[in-house]
Amino acid sequence: MLSRAPSMLAVAVFVPLLSSSACDDEIARLPSPVQWYAVTTPLGVIDVAVVPPAEPGIIDHPVLLALPWGSGNAELTESFVRSYWAEAPAASGYYVVAPAVYGPSLQDDASDLLPALFDWIESTLGADTETVALVGASNGGRGAFFAALSDPSRFDAMLVLPGQYSGEAEDLAPLAGIPIRMIVGEFDTTWVDATRTTQDALESVGIVPAVDIAGAQGHVMNLLSEGLVSWIDEALER
Repeated sequence: MLSRAPSMLAVAVFVPLLSSSACDDEIARLPSPVQWYAVTTPLGVIDVAVVPPAEPGIIDHPVLLALPWGSGNAELTESFVRSYWAEAPAASGYYVVAPAVYGPSLQDDASDLLPALFDWIESTLGADTETVALVGASNGGRGAFFAALSDPSRFDAMLVLPGQYSGEAEDLAPLAGIPIRMIVGEFDTTWVDATRTTQDALESVGIVPAVDIAGAQGHVMNLLSEGLVSWIDEALER
């Protein structure tokens, strides 16, 4: 496991937000790099989207565990992966693994789902499950906090865009030492407030997250994935 230190790294460059229909049209035109698997867990069979590294087998490949937005169905899971994680992580050597799950359900389900999922990652993909970055957006950003709290030793960096934790502040203390970055759109005022509240809760237990308010962005942000992956690489000391 890599050593961990709080990180306040450079903000990614943001580009103007496209309309949702334009984003959907653009995503629809892209060839899908996503491979789908059915993974048996104590919760039943879970659909899991995977984007393999560009050169599998050359090095030990860390895992980028991605929790989707919305209801977390297969369509939304793939749209989340294709929006941010379809190319840049593969070029940097990651296995992107995105289970089709509803993020808030992980408050109860993470302790059953994650051990089975990581066992499958090790046995089927052969990825480096000792080096794991956790990412999520919206409901997936909520779920990221539940996932991390279920087994803090499992995760080496956490990025939510956006995300929030609405439980007791002292519950967040086990996340000390994990670099955490929170990105939220300037126009997404409800989530800006939730992000600030979560920031305050983290800081109350001695955890200083990197918080970015993305200018001219709404709830679904148009971000440069290379910048996101660069932050994850630095957080993991790669």
